[in-house]
Amino acid sequence: MSIHRLEILAGSVRRRKFTQAAKEAIVSETLRGDASVTDIARRHDLDRSLVYRWRRELGVVEKVEAAIGFVPVNVAAAVPVFRDANIVGQIPGAIEIHVGHGRSVRVGTGFDTATLSRVLDVLAAR
Repeated sequence: MSIHRLEILAGSVRRRKFTQAAKEAIVSETLRGDASVTDIARRHDLDRSLVYRWRRELGVVEKVEAAIGFVPVNVAAAVPVFRDANIVGQIPGAIEIHVGHGRSVRVGTGFDTATLSRVLDVLAAR
């Protein structure tokens, strides 16, 4: 037989009620960027999931910041053009764009920018 400790709390334990202004003030703290949502939730003795819920309810959209920086570029004298897996020639001034996952697009002079933009959008979405 084992003995377990049992603690009984007397009285009523109620959920805290927050005014709309209080919710907005806490959510606005998360938008300043000087502290994480978790830190702000701890400061107010809240669970971070509640703060995230308030952010959704108030229409705060998470923005994914694109990595800002330089992209390495290799300049080649000429890029071969491939048709039916055979090299049929070289185009001076051609560029090759690597879009990730082993995919690349080769473009020669006189390409249509609108078509290239659509192709790159499709490849980026995959």
